[in-house]
Amino acid sequence: MKFRMDKSRAYMTLAKGDNINKTFESFAEVKGVGCAWLNGIGALENPEIGYYSLEDKAYHRKTFKGEYELTSLIGNITLKEGKPFSHTHITFSDTEFRVFGGHLFNANITAAGEFIMQFGSDEINREMNAEIGLPLWCLEESLG
Repeated sequence: MKFRMDKSRAYMTLAKGDNINKTFESFAEVKGVGCAWLNGIGALENPEIGYYSLEDKAYHRKTFKGEYELTSLIGNITLKEGKPFSHTHITFSDTEFRVFGGHLFNANITAAGEFIMQFGSDEINREMNAEIGLPLWCLEESLG
């Protein structure tokens, strides 16, 4: 992975074989990032994605074997148990131009991976929400 930083962003290009979420988390740990927004495009292989079932309080996962065009990645970096945590969703297309998407668990870059990490000014921590069954953002203010 290579990167260039300005005041509030990191422009990142992931190399062939780089694991997307692990690379974001490693970068955030080294650079001390506790809150960021992620966007990107590229090409990937063997993506494992899922959707969350509130009824089951579990993710249903599926791995797509092969190479795909990464049409969009969006997500964030926050802190979970004191460590950077990458929460990303993707859409990707196959050779028949069919599009798939969901919560990204795992995928590696094949040809290109171009991403922007937009830094927040403060850390955001995640805490387990027992009702939902997921570690969600812990924010201080509320309208209610």
